[in-house]
Amino acid sequence: MFRSHHCMLTVAGLVLMSVTGGAMAEKSLKAIMPFEGEGTVYQIAPETMLFLGDFEGIIYVETAEGKLDEGFVRCPGSQTINMKTGKTSGEGYCMITPSAGDVVYATWSCRGEVGGCKGNFRLTSGTGQYEGIKGSSKLVVRSALNTLIVGMSSGSVIREATGIAILPELSYSIPEKQ
Repeated sequence: MFRSHHCMLTVAGLVLMSVTGGAMAEKSLKAIMPFEGEGTVYQIAPETMLFLGDFEGIIYVETAEGKLDEGFVRCPGSQTINMKTGKTSGEGYCMITPSAGDVVYATWSCRGEVGGCKGNFRLTSGTGQYEGIKGSSKLVVRSALNTLIVGMSSGSVIREATGIAILPELSYSIPEKQ
């Protein structure tokens, strides 16, 4: 769940840019990112667990022309899970790399119930052809991270967290280069 939040969101903006190229007006697209992650779980209160780790995957963007493109995504972040109520919240960062020298940076945050988290994904900056990129989307993350941590002791390592992050409407813009 955690990784999805971070990664999927940032990559969508980068991928769209690489497909269309050049300076752009504001664009909007849909993106998904299946991810895998690993990290460490800590008990931080009697009924609260904290996951610290990172997720990585590939983001797939569907453009207005129906083409699919992709970019590599890596998202470090944290997620807290209340084991009694099932409430969860997470936040982190993402680096999306569609090609060498071109990186898009993003932040994400979400809240929800065990198994799902909804929030926001924000493109904050970029390099190369994505320099000056800004944008945002709602974020939906689905993961079984909560199931993996049940019964784990503080300091345990999770090596195979999986999930999917969805950016249903990522709007972004990149200033024209002069």
